[in-house]
Amino acid sequence: MLDYRRFKEINDLFASGQPERARRLLMELQSRCIALRDEMSMLKVRLQTFEDIFYLSRNLYAENGFYWLKTAGAKQGPFCTHCYESEGALIRLEKTGSQLRCPYCDSSYAGSPRDSGGHADSGLALRQARILPFAK
Repeated sequence: MLDYRRFKEINDLFASGQPERARRLLMELQSRCIALRDEMSMLKVRLQTFEDIFYLSRNLYAENGFYWLKTAGAKQGPFCTHCYESEGALIRLEKTGSQLRCPYCDSSYAGSPRDSGGHADSGLALRQARILPFAK
């Protein structure tokens, strides 16, 4: 923890004509402050990671052999079961003809996911991404 009384001590040292001692103390205080900021940044990243894990644990579910994610009342997915179970990665499956294929691990799944209803967007249709041209 940063001791704020040290700032008064540094000020008193400068005022009493001891600038070298004050500078050494100030450099020590600065280095402690930098270390605390680095630790705080690292803790923020860890906290965000734990919040993401908690969110997934509450909103990711398996249905009809596929993984789905609930987000703001919408059903996202389906996601590759192989990628999630082996690496913990959520890779959205792409529809190719009558099959679903994972673009990452190249796993194929026959048919299409059946929606059991009860979600905000029952009757979900898989869509391919569209490329929107921008004006030059």
